[in-house]
Amino acid sequence: MKGTVNSISVSGMLRLLCNYKKTGILNVDNEKVKGLIHLHNGEITHVEASGSNDIKQALNRLLLVVEEGSFYFEDRNDVKTQPLGLSVENIIMESSRFIESVNADIFEYLLPGREVLKISTLPQNKMLSVNFLDHEWNLLVSFDGNNNIDYVLGLFKDNLRKSQSALYGLIAAGLLKRARFKTPEIGKIAAENLGSIGLAIVDSEFKKHSIDRNRMGMKEMIMLLNSLENSFSEIVGKTKSRQVIEKIWESSR
Repeated sequence: MKGTVNSISVSGMLRLLCNYKKTGILNVDNEKVKGLIHLHNGEITHVEASGSNDIKQALNRLLLVVEEGSFYFEDRNDVKTQPLGLSVENIIMESSRFIESVNADIFEYLLPGREVLKISTLPQNKMLSVNFLDHEWNLLVSFDGNNNIDYVLGLFKDNLRKSQSALYGLIAAGLLKRARFKTPEIGKIAAENLGSIGLAIVDSEFKKHSIDRNRMGMKEMIMLLNSLENSFSEIVGKTKSRQVIEKIWESSR
């Protein structure tokens, strides 16, 4: 599984890998830092980052790769197996507090201002451990399924940058989600751009991942589009494949 940080954040990908209880290594690379994160059954077991000697510092540096950079995940069994006892949601929130200090551009990850958000529900048997700062909690509970992003950020405009950083963390950690999700017409877009082979690939990927088209959420769509991008690229190349995936993303807004 490969990606660039302008399509999904490293934090968002790490959370998905943990939620799916994956085992392997997430590699992160940009001009400022290179590193890796070991996962065993969805638990973080080891972290390395150039220029870092401390686990927390290494994680923060890797999760702060939100602009130019790339990552890829390898399904591997030769990883460290002893969990570090870290909550992925908590470390994402902690890393988001440093966004201001590194002056990172997070605009693309905040979703359009008209999007209405709500607090996410937890899957069965999921235990959540997050230490919130006051402004993070107040921002979280302001999204009640009726308020959009522009409205809520307007309530915290005295420190807009801090609020935007907190919002990025809440979204990346999966604590906030869209209240109303517009499912894109993936098959139609693929057919328009790639012909019948594009539609056939879409149908195949839906079946492979056992995704219900009528009940597809953001998590399932991200997984599907990552898989589709790889499949499309084998037929038409990476550039054309990326263009089709971007059209699908645009239609979901």
